[in-house]
Amino acid sequence: MFPSSPSAKPLPSPAVAPFRPLSNYLIRGTVILALVCMTGVFAVQTLLMVQQHSKQFEQVVDEIAHTSIPLLSVSLWDIELKTVQQQVDLIAQRPQVGYVQVNTSTGRQFMAGNRALKDGPVSLRLKIPVPATLGSSTGAGTVASVGELSLVGNQQFLIEGVMRNALSVLLGYGIFTALICGLIIYMLRRELQIPLQNMAQFARELTPHTLTLPLDLERPRRPITDEIDLVADGITKLQHGLREHIATLDLKVGERTEQLKALVETNRVLSITDELTGCFNRRTLETRLREELGRCQRYQRSLAVIAIDLDFFKHVNDGYGHAAGDEVLRSVSRLLRNSTRQNLDWIVRMGGEEFLIVLPETDLAPALAHAERLRRKIEGQPVLHADREIRVTASLGVAQWLSAEDGQALIRRADALLYDAKESGRNQVCPSLALMNVKVTQAAELK
Repeated sequence: MFPSSPSAKPLPSPAVAPFRPLSNYLIRGTVILALVCMTGVFAVQTLLMVQQHSKQFEQVVDEIAHTSIPLLSVSLWDIELKTVQQQVDLIAQRPQVGYVQVNTSTGRQFMAGNRALKDGPVSLRLKIPVPATLGSSTGAGTVASVGELSLVGNQQFLIEGVMRNALSVLLGYGIFTALICGLIIYMLRRELQIPLQNMAQFARELTPHTLTLPLDLERPRRPITDEIDLVADGITKLQHGLREHIATLDLKVGERTEQLKALVETNRVLSITDELTGCFNRRTLETRLREELGRCQRYQRSLAVIAIDLDFFKHVNDGYGHAAGDEVLRSVSRLLRNSTRQNLDWIVRMGGEEFLIVLPETDLAPALAHAERLRRKIEGQPVLHADREIRVTASLGVAQWLSAEDGQALIRRADALLYDAKESGRNQVCPSLALMNVKVTQAAELK
């Protein structure tokens, strides 16, 4: 470990979020949502009431145009000033009208209503035509008039009416909303807050020594279940499972240990074997061959190796496909394993289509004979792939270990003999068994 710097500062611990009960959050959200909805309803209702009052004002104007204007026209034409004032007063008595003024063509004025609104914006101006032109279809610009009627709307009446109706709606909806919110709050506290508090308290106090304590949610029995009941059942099942797990922990540890050993052995086998053929891989060759040679040198034993290479294997891949080539390699490796001594001879895939068989306790002559048998079997047993027979042959080089050489030198000699077999025409063993027998015979005659 490296020494810490004197100026290094300890890392700050993560901040703990403040606790907030879920039920309080839901209750607060419910109340806020209800207030927002109530405000929206109030705004929409107010807008509708404003439109309703506007329509009522239009109806009043239409009524004045059809009833009061003809009376005013006749009264002004007949110069009945008292009647004109009475008509103006009658118009001003309507609650939608705040101020009324009639200006005659002779310059006289008749007024009624709230004089404070006299200088306010005029809501409507109506020409008072001459009685003879009433009902005339002549354009408005050519009709002779005896005066003009000006109306100022009563905004106070509009505001008071809208507010009065809106407040009644607001009061009714507010009472309804309060009742609904109260019911929701009661249900949340009874169905959510109390059970969750009990569950939180139970989880806070849970220890290995209290695993057997049951969870009590203080809820009455009901014919239905909900999410909280499911969570409580899950906690109960978890407690039961933990108790069973602890009771059988030793057995499970033993089982896991055996599984781990099997996995380690599987990984070891995978690390030293070739995945395609199941033979040892080249990485294993050096270590194991060194051990074999050490044993041979210590006990004065013999050892031979056979280098095997399939002839024209590239033609197999090119003619039948790589899947067929893989099947040929698997079939040849099975043949080699089935033809060698179990637990004594071992086979290495050197790479590609080349194999090496290590024969402990074996001299050169038996190794040559064994190599010749392998060559004949490879030649005589075609490989079946996709309903097609694939015939292959092999060239083999055989070498016996010399006490002065290491494993690499032994393999190089076997490879050199293998290449001699290929250069001599392939599908043969080098040195040949016949040549070996001649040399043995000559050596016996010389003796």
